[in-house]
Amino acid sequence: MSISNITSAIFDLDGTLIDSRTGIINGLKDAFLKCGLNMPEGKTIPVGPPLYDTVLSVFPDATEELVEKIAQAFREAYHRFDLPVSKPFPRTVELLSELREYGIKTYIATYKPKVFSSKILEKYFKGLYIDVITPTELPSWNNTVHNNCTKTDIVKFLVDKYSIDTDKCFMAGDAITDIEAAHKNNITSIAANYGYGEHLNFAHYSADTTDELYEIVLNLAGSTKKEAV
Repeated sequence: MSISNITSAIFDLDGTLIDSRTGIINGLKDAFLKCGLNMPEGKTIPVGPPLYDTVLSVFPDATEELVEKIAQAFREAYHRFDLPVSKPFPRTVELLSELREYGIKTYIATYKPKVFSSKILEKYFKGLYIDVITPTELPSWNNTVHNNCTKTDIVKFLVDKYSIDTDKCFMAGDAITDIEAAHKNNITSIAANYGYGEHLNFAHYSADTTDELYEIVLNLAGSTKKEAV
């Protein structure tokens, strides 16, 4: 691929553009305590999946009512735990700035609720992306533990909303669901293996560091900048 045919880029947020592990884990531990729960011995908190899935991975026998209570407590704790400590991974701001200069339109697809994702994006990436799409915008969304919106659904909604030519687009993410979403939408995939997911070996490209992500993306974009749009 070259700059002549790459027109759009899609990025996951947590674990790809921003390092939010500490804030998310501390916020969830606080939510657990507020709900009278202690972390089970030997359990770890996964970062990246939808909130309800994360809670159930730690407390698989939790009732729907308890999961909802934990999720609400976490949302209330977000501004104290996540937003203050979440930071961009090295070179990600520079990368999105380069894409803007190239005239490539950048979009964000994330499970993180829009009220939270917009705050962190505006803090560090203001003016560097077109839109952030979250599950709450999908027609199939319902704010319960039974919600079944997938990353594939989020990306498809984004592609349809902006009439993105998937032959001229790439997507970068750190989770299996990100790479699956790219492939199911016929989009070139980049695995951000420096993030929170497992090492992904079935993506079209793999980046073990943000430096490698930077080089892969700019190689896909090509070496000749075109006028920004």
